Amino acid sequence: MKYTCITFLLFIISLGMSVNVYSQEPFRCIVATDGTGTHTSIQAAIDACPDNERSLIFVKNGLYEERVSIGSKDVESSKMISLIGESAEGVVISSNGHRADNGLTFYDIVTFQVYAKDFYAENLTIQNTAGNVGQAEALFTGNDKQTFKNCRILGFQDTFRSKKGTRSYFKDCWIEGAVDFIYAGGIIFFDDCSIHHVRGGYVAAPEDCFASIPKSKTACGKVLKLGFIFRNCDLTANDDVKDQCYLGRPWSENSGIFYLNCKLGSHITAKGWQEWGGNETTACFAEYNSMDAEGNLLDVSQRASWSFQLPKEDAENLLTPEYVYDRAKANDPYDPVSLCVAPQEPGFLTVSNKALTWGTVNGAVGYIVLKGDKLIAITTKTTYTDETDGEGKYSVKTIDEMGRLSTARLEGTVSSMEDMAVSQWNVKVDGKNISWNGNAKAELFTLNGVCIAFSSFQDSFVVEANNGIYILKLTDEQNDSYFQKIVIQ
Repeated sequence: MKYTCITFLLFIISLGMSVNVYSQEPFRCIVATDGTGTHTSIQAAIDACPDNERSLIFVKNGLYEERVSIGSKDVESSKMISLIGESAEGVVISSNGHRADNGLTFYDIVTFQVYAKDFYAENLTIQNTAGNVGQAEALFTGNDKQTFKNCRILGFQDTFRSKKGTRSYFKDCWIEGAVDFIYAGGIIFFDDCSIHHVRGGYVAAPEDCFASIPKSKTACGKVLKLGFIFRNCDLTANDDVKDQCYLGRPWSENSGIFYLNCKLGSHITAKGWQEWGGNETTACFAEYNSMDAEGNLLDVSQRASWSFQLPKEDAENLLTPEYVYDRAKANDPYDPVSLCVAPQEPGFLTVSNKALTWGTVNGAVGYIVLKGDKLIAITTKTTYTDETDGEGKYSVKTIDEMGRLSTARLEGTVSSMEDMAVSQWNVKVDGKNISWNGNAKAELFTLNGVCIAFSSFQDSFVVEANNGIYILKLTDEQNDSYFQKIVIQ
């Protein structure tokens, strides 16, 4: 595995070093219903974070029955929060407020609302459990640059509302409801998401757009009104929901929805779109390459006459996060695709008598240690000794500066990227002699992290080591490092 910029420290030294730039722990706050964190409520943890700097909050699995707000409709917050859940299905933020015939507004009842820029959420559920009682929002994004990865947004009517003039991005998320469950304003991009109907109704109901692409730039010769964009999404429904659902309807005159390379279940009607008070005559509702649930091209010949099919050029060149977000606010860059890239997992994980050792990851601020599916530690070190009872397979995840989590490195495995490095260095072991192509600084570690041999820049060295399995680290003159398991026998 290759690491750049920061030299890999010797394991013995790294045990006492912190890599976090914020504090001695990777997370400013840890929320747990059982009292094992710094706070028992998410709102209390958010309130404890300072203004004008990034704060990482980790939420352990549990049901959090509370309404959460970062700032308010009257006072914008300057907190920059990363809210990271232990698991998407295990961390549930829930309330049951609604505004059916009670004079309340969505501000009064929504489960989770954000009035701060640059919010990031990962691995959690936000839900409103009011059910079929009328408008009952689960999420409101009330400021710009809101990013959600691997989250579940659950409700019935008006599940997710967004503010006009804002930008948000959803990656690998599950959003469900029945009636207009994605609605209102902003440019909202849904990448690789599941959009699920729990009853017949409408997916989306956008209001007037605040940015558009002029017809002089489009291959279709139409103005593209930027609103809700669904790319590579799966539209699904409960088993009892059949041919009763629409892709959307226009809440306002100059609204826009685009479905790109999406798989549509049989619950979507052949007409596809629904009129609303004449707004459809000026709305911009379109599709590109719509498929059925099995990935076969759909027959769209019966679509509403006022909708249209996009050419490939517009779908692939114009309706991308990079283009539309820049089009909307070129002076305030927003690159959510990069924001959703997970950090690299540790290169290896070895376990000996419940003592764990794993490879340092460049840019990591800490690591999460799991036994089976149970979290047992959050640490800034690259070793951990498990003192809990019971058996289970260990794994480790990297935490980066945004709080993002890597996939898990399982014990006894080595990154496939390290295999790629083998061919470049062509490492050979002949008894106690280890050689490789080119000059490199070499370090040899036992599986529990003890450095037993090292050399300056050369192409081989002889080690005094017992027969067994070791980790060889090679560092080139550009300070790039590679790790490989070797066997001395």
